[in-house]
Amino acid sequence: MAKSYRITGRLRDESNAATEGYMVQAFDKDPGIYLHPDDRLGKAQTEQDGSFQIDFTDAAFKDWFENDPNVYLQVRDEPGRVVLGTASNKNTTGRVDFQIKLGKPPINPLEPDIYADNLERMTAALRNVGDAVDLSRDDVSNVFKLLLGVLGSWTTYRDNLVRICGYDGIQVPEQPRKVDHRHVTRWDEAVLPV
Repeated sequence: MAKSYRITGRLRDESNAATEGYMVQAFDKDPGIYLHPDDRLGKAQTEQDGSFQIDFTDAAFKDWFENDPNVYLQVRDEPGRVVLGTASNKNTTGRVDFQIKLGKPPINPLEPDIYADNLERMTAALRNVGDAVDLSRDDVSNVFKLLLGVLGSWTTYRDNLVRICGYDGIQVPEQPRKVDHRHVTRWDEAVLPV
């Protein structure tokens, strides 16, 4: 029985608006052991909200050397020019979701390292936690509760806190403002639409 696969995603422009009418083509990267072009898995045109969906079975790619596809995408604009290509990665879940933002962020090699001295900043913030509690009254339980609260908040809200400081998200390299990159996030499971 054939195994079914589904690729979903959403395409946005540089201003984060949905892009309609772009062609998204999915391919399986072959291992290169033999002279054989990459397998075409399917294609779809982006809808009004920028979403796309490509369904295929393992018959589209399966051969002696591979049981799961090494999926990558090519995005073409209305005239047919390739505007973006993603890296290939093996998919074993049967579901892949891509969130893609077109365009390239501006690069500035002189941009300061926004992640420098993170440990020192966290240490200084935690050092100031005790300022709210009077230790002269043996208020150790309150200090402990306060410290647990700070650590819990940091764990829960750290992504939001880091974004406030300028972090561009999980899909970018370590130095996003110094290195040329694309905004492509890939999940190999079903995810809720954004």
